[in-house]
Amino acid sequence: MSKILFVVAFLLFALQLNAQKIVLEGLVLSDSLQKPVPGARIQLKGKVWTKRILTDRNGQFRMELEKGLYEIQVQHISFGIMIRNWEALRNEKISFYLKSASQQLNEVTVQGNKKGQMQTGLNNYHLLKADDVAKVPGFLGEGDLIKTLQTLPGIGKGGEGNAGLFVRGGNAGQNLVLFNHSIIYNPSHLLGFFSVFNTDAVEQTRFYKSGIPSEYGGRLSSVVDVRSSEQIADSTIIEGDLSILAAKVNLKVPLGEKWSFASSIRKTFMNQTVWPLVNRMMRKDETSNSVNYDFYDLNFSAAFQPNKKDRFFASVYLGGDDFKMSVQQFNIHNGMDWKNRAASLSWKRSFSERGLWENTFSYSNYRFNFYLQQEGFKAGINSVVRDFSYSSVVQSSIGRHHIKGGLNLLRHHFKPNTPFSGNTYTDFDYGLQNTYNIGENSVFASDEFRLSERMTIYAGLRFTYYQHKGPYSSTEPDGSLNTYAKGKTVSDNFFLEPSLTMKYYLNKETALKLTWSDNVQTVHLIPITSASFPSDIWMPSISGVPPERGQQVSLGIFKDWAEAGYEGYVDVYARRMKNVIEFSGGMTTLLDNLKIEDHVLLGKGRSYGAEFYLKKNKGPLTGYLSYTLSKSDRIFTALNEGNAFPFKYDRSHDFTLVSAYELSKRWTISALFTFATGNAYTMPVSRYLIAGNVINEYGKYNGSRMPDYHRLDLSAGYQFHTAGKYKSILSFSVYNVYNRKNPIYNYYLARGSLNSGKVAIQEKSVALLPVLPAINYKIFFK
Repeated sequence: MSKILFVVAFLLFALQLNAQKIVLEGLVLSDSLQKPVPGARIQLKGKVWTKRILTDRNGQFRMELEKGLYEIQVQHISFGIMIRNWEALRNEKISFYLKSASQQLNEVTVQGNKKGQMQTGLNNYHLLKADDVAKVPGFLGEGDLIKTLQTLPGIGKGGEGNAGLFVRGGNAGQNLVLFNHSIIYNPSHLLGFFSVFNTDAVEQTRFYKSGIPSEYGGRLSSVVDVRSSEQIADSTIIEGDLSILAAKVNLKVPLGEKWSFASSIRKTFMNQTVWPLVNRMMRKDETSNSVNYDFYDLNFSAAFQPNKKDRFFASVYLGGDDFKMSVQQFNIHNGMDWKNRAASLSWKRSFSERGLWENTFSYSNYRFNFYLQQEGFKAGINSVVRDFSYSSVVQSSIGRHHIKGGLNLLRHHFKPNTPFSGNTYTDFDYGLQNTYNIGENSVFASDEFRLSERMTIYAGLRFTYYQHKGPYSSTEPDGSLNTYAKGKTVSDNFFLEPSLTMKYYLNKETALKLTWSDNVQTVHLIPITSASFPSDIWMPSISGVPPERGQQVSLGIFKDWAEAGYEGYVDVYARRMKNVIEFSGGMTTLLDNLKIEDHVLLGKGRSYGAEFYLKKNKGPLTGYLSYTLSKSDRIFTALNEGNAFPFKYDRSHDFTLVSAYELSKRWTISALFTFATGNAYTMPVSRYLIAGNVINEYGKYNGSRMPDYHRLDLSAGYQFHTAGKYKSILSFSVYNVYNRKNPIYNYYLARGSLNSGKVAIQEKSVALLPVLPAINYKIFFK
């Protein structure tokens, strides 16, 4: 049935090509400086439906609509609101000038900037800007993009210290995370409490969890598309942020009217502040651990616009983490470090009033290193992923159709598990490294068109040719070794990924939306341990490790009470996946230089649920609540006797409430409360002593639950009275206000003696963080 719907949708491409459309193009500027206003909302209200769009990084917008009479509203959170009537008779270009907040204070107070679901059109994305992240209380006062995404419905929480996004029953590796077109394979810092995205270097983020456009490919669950500002700065801007955790500096410098440079630097100094205090307190316990951890981020970008038709943007990201933990009792030293590198160069050219061509070169590099050391012996593994990519995308509007098409050429290089070990005198030789070279070439096409006044359809198709190339060696069933030379094809395959979204307006404030997609994922995040560490390994699809496949359908009703300042939706979904992966070994088995493809288990996944979202945009009190009721399970032939069992991050209930209140022009307060069903895990139910050996007997696979997770965070900010181009903000925050001990794992402690036959087993929980207060100070120069 789903395939029939998809074919019907594509047949509709040819309908009503000659229907007459009016094109409205414009520019939104500040009234005082006549500077472009990016992110301003343009809203047109017609007889039946309301159309919304945001201005781009240059303050420009473009939309197509039918002839008729419209009310135009132009607004931005930093400016007033402008309302005017306009009759659409012919194509027009209009400039709008917004007055500053001081000139139109009343309108700004009651009319906040709306970034909700109704304005996102067919693609069903959540749009997040820096202001959205800042309103959510963050860990130790630092707002974070990934943590803000985890407050949205349909995104399960991995628990304390886990940065994974578990979207609609999927795992953390099923999300495509992009930063200025480059793939980020590990987006987390500080064991998940921070992401690699410095908010000073981010302008906006689009998050897709259904109806994913066909220009994105390679993942089953979601797309997190993070972009920096491409606007050319017209003056020098310096921002600084200091907390007990880290220091940040943000700089923007114009290099002329057509060129500007920006940089953002973030560096922690916990090894000088936090960890010495924690380690001193822990030394009182003879079984205590010693912890050291630091990270850094460097962002550089440059924007260049030589003429009205061409724009260039270059971006570089460098980030790294270094974690060390020593077990004092046994003189064991463990450590891990990981690094992300990303770079991109894009060129956009407007070849007509309705067309845009974008070419992008991008590079990604992720390295992970784990080691353990005891009394002169050291062993560990390295893991590397490196990508080179080129994409070319053309989009144009023809009549009622907005057509987009292009290609993507991607080259992967994987070294998933390179072991090393040795002592003071000798390094062991493990032979050739496990290396995988992959080519992934895709073309796509999509059409977004208005079938009628109430009905809009998006249909897309992505075609991928996937190729595994040598050098590579494999062992045949008869024991013989099959070797492939460099560049020789080991295996290849073709994939089709269709997607369809239909949206029907019941009235100008209410719409029904149906989405369906069939997706393929060719790279896998292999789960190595159950702990909340970045120790999982990326692995490509090869013979014996087929691509993951998933289908999803969702149906929702979306409502916008524009005058009252509310918006919300209810969305129900169902997903099924196959070739999801589990690893049959552990971290120590990787030290044997084994081929991961020989130690994986393949299974199926199912999930379904309902999402509820309500947001308040107007007035001094703003915020939103999200709730997800869901079920997710897995089926593996080799696990649980082939019966279905709950996914580790299955959440029956997941609730979050975020609120912000403007006490005055200087004081603001915000709060976050979250509750979620605990993780599933397999509990040992008994132990036996057989021939002097202790034998554990376990209950149902993932049949037990960790305690429910819940937490309250509070923050308050005070803006000092400043004059001219200088301002400063002092903020206070408290993480985990009522000191809830949310465990990250359980362990079992045996007391007594086997010789006496009296052994008592106690279940113990390890919680990571108590109540934590913090203070931040931010300054701004322009």
